[in-house]
Amino acid sequence: MAAAVTLAERGVPVTVYEAGQVPGGRARRIRISDGQGHELDNGQHILVGAYSELFRLMRTVGVPSDALLRIPLELRYVKEFYLRKMSLPAPLGLLFGLLAARGVSFPERVGAIRFILRLKRQAFRIDPDIAVDELLKRHRQDGRIGHYLWRPLCVSALNTPSAQASANAFLAALRDTLMGDDQASDLLLPRVDLSKLFPEPAVAFVQQHGGQVHLRHPVTALSELKGRFAAVIVAVAPHQLKALLPEIAPD
Repeated sequence: MAAAVTLAERGVPVTVYEAGQVPGGRARRIRISDGQGHELDNGQHILVGAYSELFRLMRTVGVPSDALLRIPLELRYVKEFYLRKMSLPAPLGLLFGLLAARGVSFPERVGAIRFILRLKRQAFRIDPDIAVDELLKRHRQDGRIGHYLWRPLCVSALNTPSAQASANAFLAALRDTLMGDDQASDLLLPRVDLSKLFPEPAVAFVQQHGGQVHLRHPVTALSELKGRFAAVIVAVAPHQLKALLPEIAPD
């Protein structure tokens, strides 16, 4: 839907084929079969302030600003760990928040600050790439601070265990959120369901700009679409792409 909105915004007529009953892919509203018609969100429930392009698209399709509740970064594990970004200009808010964090020793807090500053000097990139776990081990961030801060951030940002996740992908997420502008690390909580937060307004926007959106319409092969349209954008997982394009190599 992001691609469709971007094209429609530029005057390009688009046709969207969606296999599901509701647009949005992983981030959508679902109805559970409990006999009472309850609806739940499927997908990411918390957004961060660094998602500037998503917020631009939301404004483009007319999502009201009060659809999201914005709060400063705060991580809390009952009594085990607590971190809150302070109301100071970036990056001081995060650095002083780390210094005042509870649940980890003072040396670990200082070490976390040094870790971030060292990464900043390296432009948040290492060569060659390694796993996040190895990155934390090299910088002595694999203790309690790793358990309560870095590994949870890795999983939430990359949806990949830290033992497998790319350190460079993780560092890019840290650069854009923790070391971004004053609002980049803010947490934004949806006040509406995920379908109303973007996919459904996006459908309306595409249709208002001459496009079409077909729900419950799975695509099983690209040959017909390639004959009907000037270009095709495929938004599926790699294993699904193999089914659509059997001629591509297994890797």
